[in-house]
Order: sequence, then C-alpha cells, then structure tokens
Amino acid sequence: MKSLLSIVLVVATAFALSACSNYSKRNYTEVPLSDGEEIVPFNEFCYFETEPQGAAFKIVKKKTVVAGNVYGSPDALLPKLEEKVKTQGGNSIANFNASQRFGFWPWRAIRPIVSGDAIQIMNAHGKSCAELGGHTR
Repeated sequence: MKSLLSIVLVVATAFALSACSNYSKRNYTEVPLSDGEEIVPFNEFCYFETEPQGAAFKIVKKKTVVAGNVYGSPDALLPKLEEKVKTQGGNSIANFNASQRFGFWPWRAIRPIVSGDAIQIMNAHGKSCAELGGHTR
C-alpha cells in the first residue's frame, strides 16, 4: 500500500511540475513555397506569439534560453536566443514566450526564461515583421 501511495505522489508531483513550464507545444501547418517561388532572405529577426501569417516558413527546432542568475528581465536573454536560432539556420521565433519561472531550489527561486520554436521564413512576399503578425525587439 505504501509503494502505491509513493507512486501516486511521484506522478502527481511530476504532473504539477510539468504544469509550471512556460513552453506549450504547438502544432503548425508549415507553409511551403509555391511552385516557381524562390527563397527570399528575410532580414528582420521577428518574434511571433503564434506563427507568421501570409509567409512561407518551415520549422527548424524548439529553442529555450534560461538565465544562470536569479531574477532579472527575460529581455536580457533575447540576444542569446537570437544567436542560437541563427546558428540553426532560422531567422524568426514562433510560439514565443518570455517569463520568469519559479525554480525548485532556493538559490534558483525566480529566473528568467525565453522559449519558442525556431523557424525559417523562406519568402515573406515583401511584408515586414509587423505585417506578418510579429514584433521585433
């Protein structure tokens, strides 16, 4: 009986801790290039809360950056996130989330975290970041 109770407690704790994450997986419908359409480099680094509207894009990889220090603004992590995305071949972030997360250990009480899915916008059809539904920092 004690082992069953301990298993239930472990599962409940794991479920509760997973609910504290700031990343939620999103299912995207990648928009491929049309026939005869060429890849046009997108020069702005753009942050989207969902996904770009009206642009061909592909998903590169999920990215997360966590600060090593306690407290602080998540905005300080954006250059590091941008660098990670660009090294993977992306030029924007979809499903972007910036927040401060509570850690388990006392010395990690509150720490900033930014996350999202690295994407590559292949052709924006001459639209700016704002016209695609995103924002720059």
